[in-house]
Amino acid sequence: MHAIILAAGEGSRLGSHASDIPKAFIDLAGRTLYERQKRVLSGHVDSMTIVLGYAYENVIDEITDARTIVFGDWADYENAESLRRGLEGVDDDVLVLNGDVVVTEAAITALLDSHSSVTDRSVVGCIPGYQEGSTAIRCDDQGLVTEYGMITGHRHAGLGVIDRTHLDAARDYLGRHRQEWYPGIYPTIETEKVPIPEDHHIEINYPRDLFAARRKLPLEATGGLDLQI
Repeated sequence: MHAIILAAGEGSRLGSHASDIPKAFIDLAGRTLYERQKRVLSGHVDSMTIVLGYAYENVIDEITDARTIVFGDWADYENAESLRRGLEGVDDDVLVLNGDVVVTEAAITALLDSHSSVTDRSVVGCIPGYQEGSTAIRCDDQGLVTEYGMITGHRHAGLGVIDRTHLDAARDYLGRHRQEWYPGIYPTIETEKVPIPEDHHIEINYPRDLFAARRKLPLEATGGLDLQI
């Protein structure tokens, strides 16, 4: 399993909290988001890539345990292009993690267990319940993703696994949709939803999210996840 962390964007909604560093490197109670991500991924992946763009020069020297890809023209594209570049040279199942998301190790385990239980199928994490105002997925009665976007549905949890049998199809889609969000790949390849409960998940978009995240920490829930929605 190869992990790709997407950390090229500016994080402008965080204001001064991410004014001179990528959002994945902001401090959250003494550790950066990236450090927290590495901790939960340790033992589950064989190798890792982090895609950098905005202010990469301020953090790249700190990264000694992952392949780094610098996305110099990040402002000209959406994160579909960021993932496309991260996939270059990879020939393995790929765990994709947004740079602004931290989850428990139990959530990672549930995602990988769901992936290993099926053949030639990708999986994507989502938050249980239906909501509006965030990117979301819709699924059919078998739990396969049929739609993604700013729609009423299960909120995209910022992580998923692209099965290695889907890499060519994923690269093709991403190359044709470089100005769009990368989770659009999930309805185009056979992808099954994996519920990630809210208390196993942190996403940082605004300064208020930092305060809410501190109330969730240490985010070390270890109980089994209910994979039904």
